[in-house]
This record gives sequence, structure tokens and C-alpha cells, in this order.
Amino acid sequence: MRLRQWRLWLASRVGALPARQFTWSLVALFSLWVLLDVMVFKFTTGIANSSYDAMVRARFHAAAPDPRIVVIDIDEASLAAMGKEFGRWPWPRDTLATVLEFVERQQPAAIVWDVLFSDVDRMSPGGDAAFNAAAAKSLHSHFPVVRLPAANDGASQLTRTVLPGLWAQAGPAAGASTVAALPTVALIPPVLPALEKGRLGFNNGYVDGDGVLRRYRHFEALNDGSQLQSIVMSVVGALEPAAYAQHLIRIQTRPDSKDELIAWRQRTDAYLHLSFASVFSAAEGQKTSAELPSFTGKIVIIGSTAPSLHDIHPTPISSVGAGVDSLATALDNALHQRYLRELPRWLQALAAIVLCIGLGLWVQFRSVSSLAPALFVLPIALVGMSYLSLNGLAVFLDLHLAAALVLVLLAVLRGWCTMRRNHWCSPPPYSEIPQAIWVWQRRQPWLDDALDRLIDNVERHAPNCRIVVCDTTVSWPNALRWPELARFAAIVGPNSEMEAVRGKLEPALMRLAFRHSEPVMVVGKTPDDTSPYRELLARQVFQAWANLHKLQVSQT
Repeated sequence: MRLRQWRLWLASRVGALPARQFTWSLVALFSLWVLLDVMVFKFTTGIANSSYDAMVRARFHAAAPDPRIVVIDIDEASLAAMGKEFGRWPWPRDTLATVLEFVERQQPAAIVWDVLFSDVDRMSPGGDAAFNAAAAKSLHSHFPVVRLPAANDGASQLTRTVLPGLWAQAGPAAGASTVAALPTVALIPPVLPALEKGRLGFNNGYVDGDGVLRRYRHFEALNDGSQLQSIVMSVVGALEPAAYAQHLIRIQTRPDSKDELIAWRQRTDAYLHLSFASVFSAAEGQKTSAELPSFTGKIVIIGSTAPSLHDIHPTPISSVGAGVDSLATALDNALHQRYLRELPRWLQALAAIVLCIGLGLWVQFRSVSSLAPALFVLPIALVGMSYLSLNGLAVFLDLHLAAALVLVLLAVLRGWCTMRRNHWCSPPPYSEIPQAIWVWQRRQPWLDDALDRLIDNVERHAPNCRIVVCDTTVSWPNALRWPELARFAAIVGPNSEMEAVRGKLEPALMRLAFRHSEPVMVVGKTPDDTSPYRELLARQVFQAWANLHKLQVSQT
């Protein structure tokens, strides 16, 4: 009982707050929340990520995959087929050398290795020698390294002179400084000599906080101003030097965009996959179950989709996305300069705050009830704009923060509007001060916007008065059962206050209603009157309404 009374007391206190004061206090509070969310808490980031993934999966348009990209897949079928002769993975590297030589003879555009060569093969040193020799002869191969956290750079001994092919093609020259002055870089390099001197790029997958891969990093800056390149950029530099230079300049001029959203293809199996076992059999001169296409002019990526090799991570289009498919997509985007830019977080916050201020101005000059359709339409429209931007625009308009802000703000305003009406449309407390009833009639029922405007005027000019209307709250598709009664309203309050402000209230209310009566005195409560005050007031208000209606009928 006490809890209910406390809630009623709180609702009455909140509902009694002036509309302008409450609205702009709410705008200031929500603007502060936006700033804290963007700079500190990042609460809406998780909501934005999950809805972004859903929108990516539901796109109606996505770029077509580059037909040049082919994946030689170390899949589970290859592991099973080749395991009979070579055992479990990793196989002796002469098997990889056989495939490399077979593909290289066909003059591909590029051979991209999504396989690490970070340890020597002590069980088969001949395999290492064979692969090193094949790599030394290869004119199209690109090999990966693993970038370790930059905090470990000081403990490393690796510099640009050790791995010259890892650095961006534009930047400080290796000979410009002494070896001792070159920055050291923490990474896991390849162990074979031919690979160390070849084309290199880091091949890290930088996932978001929820473990989903949504972005790709093409370059990483070092303290001396030079840049490490990704394996994707290594390929782009060899095939499309102009695109490489433009991408490097863009990253240098916009350091905040070093991790770019990946423009995913429509399906997870967008690129042609060929079983590694089939390609190895063809390289050995054996028959294959299916005819292999020519690798001439192709961009061949050699990697794994086998779950047992653990190169699996969630992506927006698959919960078990293979790393080699993510690499193929990032490479496709870079070659065709498909950049999916993001709005900076500060710009998202600014858009949300401006929208919040706009709603505050709307409420001030119109009413809260006039925003009722916007409660669902506006957030849906904002999310819809975000969705449409993923279907062909170069910029992802992330409006999730603004949509969440609008939804919560409008819900709070609607709740407060109900409390406000409960406060101003409740009967005034009984008083010995002479009371008066001033009745008004309009052609349409006193609903929503008209009622709020009536409350605004009474709040501004006669704060001790109250409003009596029929309970006309309706929701679609219901209709008013007594629209004739809903067209009447009454202002009830101290007679002295009503007479004092009548000259100010009447012009404003005439814009809402078309006729009214003269204020009439309320019959006071006498000791022998057994009727409750609310019932007595209701009878007198209805009598005043009836008199006004009779007057209208007689005049017509």
C-alpha cells in the first residue's frame, strides 16, 4: 500500500513539472548520456554490432565476387584423402612445393599463402628444402607473417633489413638510417630464407570485442612513420600499383580508418573452392574426380576451411566463417577499391544530439502527443537508412545510436505525458475558497494535441486550476463511444484566479474551441450534504455542459 502511494505521489510530482522545464532537462540528460556512451561506456556498440550483422545478412544488393579469385582449399576431404599417405597436418612441405610449382607454371596473377611457415619441419627437412627452392623460383607468391602486439616491439630484434618485403612500398628507405636506428617489430616471421626475402604481409584477423570479424587492417604505422603492409596490400601492390598508392595515401591522411569495414559478398561460398587433394593429384599427373580450371591469370589463395585446423571465426554472414574466405573478400575489395567507410563516433553522437534537440523544439511548439506516430516510425526510419546505406553506398550510415536515443526519449516523453494529464485532469482538492466552472466546447473531441494545448494554457496562466474532460484515451482501431461528450471540457478552480486570468486565457483557448459559457460558481459543500466532493463536482460540470449544449441548440 505504501509503495502504491509512493508511486502515485511520485507520478503527481513528475506530472506537475512545467512542460518546458521537463522537456529541456530531458534533452540535456539524454545528450549527456550520448556523450558518455560514445566516450566511456560504449553501451550501444553491442546493439549496433548485432543489428549491423542482421542487416548485412538481409542485404538485397552486394558486389559480385571477382571471378579471378580461386581458393585451393585444405578442407576436411583433403585432410582425409592425403592423410593416408602423409599423415596428419602439417604434411611434409614438398607436397606444398609440388602444388606451388604446378600453379606457378600456369602463370597466375598471384599466389597468396594463407599458411604460416613459422617453424622448420624437423621430421622432413627435405620438404623444407624443396619448398624453399620452389618459393625462390616463384614470381607470384605472397607469404604471411603474424603481427604481435606493438607493446612487444621493443623486445624484438627484427627490423626492415631482415624482412624488406613486409614494409609498404612508399615510406622511409631502409638505407636512410643505420640498422641500430631502425625500429624493431614484434612478429612471427617465416623461417625459410626464400620467404624472408619474398613478398610479405601480416595476415592478422582483428576481431571486435564480441569476437566477430567485421573489419580488415591494410597497413600499420610504426614509430618512424613507415608502414607495415598486410598480405592483401602485398598482392594489390603487385597487381594494381595505382590502387595501392591511393589506399596508402588515404590511410596516412585518415589514421582513424586503419581498420575498415569489410564489404562482404552475398554468400559465404562466393569464391570458387578447389580441393587441395585434387590439385595435388593433378600436379602429380594423376586423374582427378573433376576437371580443374586453368590457373592462368587467376589470383590463387591457398588456405584452409577445415574446422580441425582452427582458422575459423564468426563473421556477419556466418558464425563459422573461414579465414581464407575473409581474406579473399578483403583482397577483392582492395583490388576494386570497394571501401565501406563509417561515420566517426563523434559524428554519430552529434547527429543523435541534434535529433534530440529537434524533438525538444517540436514538443515545445507543438505537443508530445503529436509525436505519437514518431515513436515507432522515426527509429524504424533511422535504422532503415542504415540498412539502405549497406546496399551500394560507400559510407555506412550507422544511425543505431540516434535510433536508440529517439526510441527511449519518445517513450519517456509519452510516459511523462500520461503523468501530466493525470495531474492536470484530476479534480482540484476541496477548498473553502469559492470555486468556479468555466466550460468550453469544440467541434472535435478534446484529444491528444488539443488537450495538451489546453493543459499548456492552464499551466501557464492558472496553475491552481484543473481540467475536467471525459476519459477519451483511445487506441487504434477503437473509436470514441461518446464523441458528443468528448467535445466538452471544463476548467475548474478558484473563482478569483479564473477572473484574474480570463483575459489571457480566453484568446488562447478560442483558437482551440469555438464557444464557451460564462464561468459559474460551484455549489459549496454543506454540512448536511452527504455527496462526496468528486461526485458533487461531476454533477455540476455535467450540468454546465448540458446548459451550454441547450444554448447551442436554441441558437440553431
